[in-house]
Amino acid sequence: MKKKYEIRLSKGAVKDLKKMEPALRDFLYNRIYEIAEDPHKNEKLSGLFKELRSQHNKFRGVEYRVIYYIDEEGRLIVIALVGTRENIYDELTRRLKR
Repeated sequence: MKKKYEIRLSKGAVKDLKKMEPALRDFLYNRIYEIAEDPHKNEKLSGLFKELRSQHNKFRGVEYRVIYYIDEEGRLIVIALVGTRENIYDELTRRLKR
């Protein structure tokens, strides 16, 4: 049986989560750990972001995205960005240009 994936949060993702209310943060942490079970089930992004995947979540009627990268060799998932669906791809573009 293959080893489960390890999860790491980028500095940006840690900041994203710290800004959220505790109930939402706990909900998203639980959803993030579900990614380790089957990281390939979430949709691949396209264009500039084709190496990334997006997990879609709904909390109290608001859509949230967890954007992540899978390192197959290291069995690692890197969470790049966590936020509301609104403007998340603009924020992702901004962060990748740094």
